[in-house]
Amino acid sequence: MRVGFLPRGARGPRRVETPPAPAGRPADPWLRAALLGAALARPARAEEATVVVRGASAPSPPPKDPSLAGSVIRGERLRAPGLRVAELLRTQPGVGVAESGGYGALSTATVRGATAAQTPVYLGGVRLNDDVAGTADLSLVPLWLTRQVEIYRGHAPLQADRLGIGGAIFFEPRRPRGPEAGAGLMAGSFGARAGWGYVGLGGERAAALAGARFERADNDYAYRNDLGTRFDPSDERVVRRRNADASTWDIWSLGTTALGGGARADLLVNATAREQGLPGLSLFATERARASLRRTLAALRAEAPCGPEGRCALVATTSVLFARAAYDDPLGEAGLGAARSDVGAERVEQALLWRQDVGQRVSVSAAARASVEALAVDGGGRALDARRATGQASISGEWLALRHLTLRALGGLACNGTGAAVAGAAGPSRRLGPCDERVPSARLGAQVGEGSLVALANAGRYARLPTLGELYGVSGVVRGNEGLVEEVGLTADVGARASGRAGPLGEAYLDAFAFVRSVRDLVGYRRSSLGYVVPYNVGRARVAGLEAALGATPLPFLQAELSLTLLDPRDTTPGRDVTNDVLPFQSRLTLAPRVRAFRGPLPRLGLSSASLSASYLHQASRYADPAGLVVLPAQGSFDLEAEVELLGRHIAVRARAANLFDQARFDLVGYPLPGRAAYLALEARWLC
Repeated sequence: MRVGFLPRGARGPRRVETPPAPAGRPADPWLRAALLGAALARPARAEEATVVVRGASAPSPPPKDPSLAGSVIRGERLRAPGLRVAELLRTQPGVGVAESGGYGALSTATVRGATAAQTPVYLGGVRLNDDVAGTADLSLVPLWLTRQVEIYRGHAPLQADRLGIGGAIFFEPRRPRGPEAGAGLMAGSFGARAGWGYVGLGGERAAALAGARFERADNDYAYRNDLGTRFDPSDERVVRRRNADASTWDIWSLGTTALGGGARADLLVNATAREQGLPGLSLFATERARASLRRTLAALRAEAPCGPEGRCALVATTSVLFARAAYDDPLGEAGLGAARSDVGAERVEQALLWRQDVGQRVSVSAAARASVEALAVDGGGRALDARRATGQASISGEWLALRHLTLRALGGLACNGTGAAVAGAAGPSRRLGPCDERVPSARLGAQVGEGSLVALANAGRYARLPTLGELYGVSGVVRGNEGLVEEVGLTADVGARASGRAGPLGEAYLDAFAFVRSVRDLVGYRRSSLGYVVPYNVGRARVAGLEAALGATPLPFLQAELSLTLLDPRDTTPGRDVTNDVLPFQSRLTLAPRVRAFRGPLPRLGLSSASLSASYLHQASRYADPAGLVVLPAQGSFDLEAEVELLGRHIAVRARAANLFDQARFDLVGYPLPGRAAYLALEARWLC
């Protein structure tokens, strides 16, 4: 059975897996979802019935592991025209985003002050973090067929192949549910335009969905160039961004089929291709530096019950990722160290997950993974061929110690063997045996309460090996350092989730956590006297903070939300210069309020539904260098979104005004962000 919970006045069902609890165990909806279904990330099935229950407006906790701090984004939040993944994630508590421009520009996510390399990002269960810098480029994540985004803060669920220092982010695609079709067009500021379409076929036993999208943006927005004199506004001038255009093709193919005996198989294939300019810093614009990117990922997933009454489940997944990038810099404008550089990365992984209920109070889950990663670089007078083989085993257990007290534990060990051949190197590169690098991880947690009030606490130890690119380099400008050691982190948090009626606020919820995270041997970069940069293990850092998500439905047609993040990021390396110990590029306050009004059928206007939302994002000032000499000022963005649905919701018209007050915004040093922009989208859809 499937049960959906709706805020009062919402348009359609919000589906949440709630398998029945075994006899004698409490049916806490958050706990049961993790243990008996969503803990193995079982996708929605077309044959399951839908029951709609109108009730609390509280968002559901992250389904893969509800015992962790986290959030879920779904529904209308994913459909705004011109919306980028970076803009979407910025509004979530504990999440930071770094951007380098408009559409198609590199953007990365961090959680609780971790680095982007410490935060794994998954699309359809396949990790996107590359082997060049260890980061995942959010600009290559497609939102148009994304069903929901799951954010795990500080800790990662068992489904992640990295139980990372910086949590994890999962983008879950839509799964085919039967006959359906859709198509849409979008146009907006700075030459933004897009078109997409999809079709789904099938029924209860088998279904398939295929779709494609093309988008392009000129990104020729205006910004203020201070000509390198930040403290002298007299020479500022308004210029337009050059060589920042980007065009992207994105293709999806998904399928699901019943195998008999309650077993099912799912197939996901996603291919992305992008051509774009490399605009450079605002002070040093480029003319002819270009990049082309190609990425293909595929995952085959099979699940089957392995015991009576659904007390045991087994899931096997095979995934592959192929990525190619080519950089052309004929004039040497982008500082790549070569006129052309080609980079290729590959990863093949096999995973097996198993869950077993042992009696009425104990549940055990285990995961085993094996993967092979490869990185090839050709350019700048050097050629690199690096490989890493990894084997990982993890086990977690849950014990219902008392009626309202649940204890959890997780432990894992990864064994790695890394080697490389570097043409032109001064000496032979190191080659390690199959388990010469061991990376242990562990987590302990407790949950008190159930239903509308739950208190949670977690503490863990994690590590991250240097990427192949950090060890061996990716170009003549970015060299490697084979002496790097793994980053090791300790993290702990405590918090609570509460929901229910709150007087004049109506249905309300609060999700609040306090946390602390410390890391040693951080990987950073420094420039040598010869002009190239080399990674090194920096030292130690500590980040403490508070994060909260609040929401209320004071009227049947009105929702209000607030996301708040307070950070205290510090460099705690012994013996360092203490003139400034605040870590750069970290906003110590991020505030994101949002108000949405919506109505159901409006027959007099010929509308099936209508909604209007207003949101604001405030980021406090940030240091742009470790010494604290350059400060990026506080900045914000006010957005408006509107949507109307016609003809029985078969036609949708959406409009969005971004940065309505045209506030000047810069993200990374010298990278201006777009000013005021408007977007309009038209979509037609049919669902049987």
